[in-house]
Amino acid sequence: MVKKILWVLKWLLIFVVALLMLGVIYEQYSRYSAKKNFVDNGTYVQVNGHKMHYVKRGVGSPTVIFESGLDYAGHMSWYKVQEEVSKFATTISYDRAGILRSEKSHKPRTCENMADELHTLLEKTEARKPYILVAHSLGGLLARCYAKKYADSLGGIVFVDASHPEQLERAPKAIKEEMKSATTPSDWVVSFFFHSGITRLATNSALPEFVNDEKNIDAFMSELNAYLIKSTKGALEEGKMFEQMLQASKDASFYDIPFTILSASKPHNEEERIYFEIFRKLQEESLSLSTKSKLISVESGHFIQIEKPEVVIEAIREIVKEVN
Repeated sequence: MVKKILWVLKWLLIFVVALLMLGVIYEQYSRYSAKKNFVDNGTYVQVNGHKMHYVKRGVGSPTVIFESGLDYAGHMSWYKVQEEVSKFATTISYDRAGILRSEKSHKPRTCENMADELHTLLEKTEARKPYILVAHSLGGLLARCYAKKYADSLGGIVFVDASHPEQLERAPKAIKEEMKSATTPSDWVVSFFFHSGITRLATNSALPEFVNDEKNIDAFMSELNAYLIKSTKGALEEGKMFEQMLQASKDASFYDIPFTILSASKPHNEEERIYFEIFRKLQEESLSLSTKSKLISVESGHFIQIEKPEVVIEAIREIVKEVN
């Protein structure tokens, strides 16, 4: 009996090792072929010694700026919204340092540094003021930090299920621990997932649902695969600074800047429902940031710009009309 168990364990170990070797080979080949096949025809500016990638479309004033959340998709998460908003305003989406096509910065990923980098990018691209800042998730913290220093350049702000400075301390303990572990995983775990091909397989499985657009899926997959590991590392670097961003974004004010909050109201499970209730209250409290604010509840998950882009587009359109 003991011999039989040892025999099974031996072949199980051989199978696992062989599987890991195949994963490593798959990952290395994928990196090589992705870089070889992707044609980078993007636009860049130098910001503090590193290149930053941006997508600028449309004409006229104001300029609508899209700020992404904590993920590896960068400017791509705004593709549905930017295409339509570009028909009535100048638009800029971009990749923060270390995300997708943008090079890594030598400066820590603090809320203040990222706000300064965005401001420099806008100055160098000669974006016409005033700016309408549209921020998703983590981008809401960056918008608060940006407003602390550059409020005079802002003509409007739209929060798309944006993060709140107190969301971690007000969350239930279980969710709080889950959020912390998601933003600061162990280095060896990260390295294992990167080199074994697991990260790439998981991402390639999830992206088609995220994009949900046959016209763009091939281009999106090509770009993401070319920068996947680098971009995921960049997102993890931001995640490590999440608590700093929460603290740094407190005590912001939007004064009398037109401000619209879009709040997701479609949880996927019971645990999310509890958090959504807390988050809804935080969003209501965020109305005090501006004397010209309003809150719109959206029947959507967290990525409203993907699930209900028309709601985001309309919120931007209303602020553009007010600014003009």
